[in-house]
Amino acid sequence: MKKAKTLLALVLAMLIAFGSTVCAFAAQDPAETEDNGTMATADTFGIGSGIKGKIGEADDKDYYTFTASQSGVVTVTLAHDEKNGADPLATYFKVTITDANGEVIDVIKSAGSQKTASIDFSVVSGVYYAVVEGGSVIDTSFEYVLSAKINTTALFENEPNNMVSQATTLKLSKRGDTKLYYGAITEGDVDYYYVKFDAPSLASFGIYNTASKAGNYKASLIKIVDGINGAPQPKVVGSITINAGEEIKDSPTFGVNGGVYYLKVEGVGASTGGYQVRVFAGASNADVEYEYNNDEKYPNTLKIGKSVTGNIFDETDVDVYCFNAPKKNNGYKITFVDYDGKKDVVNGQWIFEITDENGNVIEDKNTVLTSDDAVLAETDVLPEGVYYIKVSVGNVFTGETYKLSVAEKEASKEEDKDKEDDGKITIDEFIKNITSIDWTNFWKNFEQWLPSVNVIGMLSDLFASVIDFLTTFVFAQK
Repeated sequence: MKKAKTLLALVLAMLIAFGSTVCAFAAQDPAETEDNGTMATADTFGIGSGIKGKIGEADDKDYYTFTASQSGVVTVTLAHDEKNGADPLATYFKVTITDANGEVIDVIKSAGSQKTASIDFSVVSGVYYAVVEGGSVIDTSFEYVLSAKINTTALFENEPNNMVSQATTLKLSKRGDTKLYYGAITEGDVDYYYVKFDAPSLASFGIYNTASKAGNYKASLIKIVDGINGAPQPKVVGSITINAGEEIKDSPTFGVNGGVYYLKVEGVGASTGGYQVRVFAGASNADVEYEYNNDEKYPNTLKIGKSVTGNIFDETDVDVYCFNAPKKNNGYKITFVDYDGKKDVVNGQWIFEITDENGNVIEDKNTVLTSDDAVLAETDVLPEGVYYIKVSVGNVFTGETYKLSVAEKEASKEEDKDKEDDGKITIDEFIKNITSIDWTNFWKNFEQWLPSVNVIGMLSDLFASVIDFLTTFVFAQK
């Protein structure tokens, strides 16, 4: 009897221990109801709560549904006990998140050696589904708890933000930051973000499909400038587009002169769903192009003898520069190089146009350049004024980054000699100038003037000596 009691106590202890292990999450959570193997029979659970279940057989699938009442960032978590001796490379559960139409948003997998696995994704208000199924290993005794929560205070767009005046303020990121802003596009939706650079900076921006329903989205950076008659006018600095099959798309690095910009996000085609964006800001650099500079009204000024690094965003981007030619100049040499900082880029194709301030073309060229320096143009002496250099993409968009410089040409040897002699008269020049004078009238005027002057003989002799010297010395040189 004593042995029986002891054995019974041991069995009870094992059952209690087993129960506490298997159902560690289940005491306060409702359980799945079978059959829940389709969207139509899915079990419902609320955001902020959980539901427990387990995979009964290899082809078992458990469908669950929850409703987001507003836009935000949803975190779905699958929790379970850690299985002793589990292969860390083996998956025990797979969770697929879909929208109401069954479109896959993302998938998470959980190994037996893990206790939790979770996923974050942005949502708009609506119904969502989570489908739980077995992984590479099926264990019908292994329980799980599925839960969801929503964060509506994360770095998320504030609707409505369909116009510039409603733009959501976006904080700038630095390299290494994880400051991602979540957004979501619904049918016909456009999202604007307000971005302010306090000082001249190097900048770039990116859009990501990594933590949301993959889609086709276009992100454009916009600068509001003074348009016709000073009226504000939006100008696109550049655009990037991410496709559903891509996770990350970043813009080229470019320069901004400080001030307010706007990031615009829109769906391409019929794409709707979540996305993430951020705008990077780095240290300023005086030797880079500053956007917006797409036409002659907003050019970047080039310093003579200095190079500038520019970027072309896409096939529609144009970069305009200007330089001032003073009244005296020797002409200019304009140099261009297709450049990525390493000089190992594929050759790029570019179109150049050089005009004066009246729009007259000085030189235009459609050329393919290597990563070696190429002289774009060598001008003759230019009339005083402002000149523009326009850079755009040729028929093939193969490069983004380039270097451009304008340098005054060296003066010729004769010009150098003239500059060296400027303001100085040599003996030869003095004699040449004297002999070129018409002395006839001088002598007549001098003879008429001399008797009227009461001068002493010594002064007369002095004048006679000077005249004799000039006559003898100067004319002897002929």
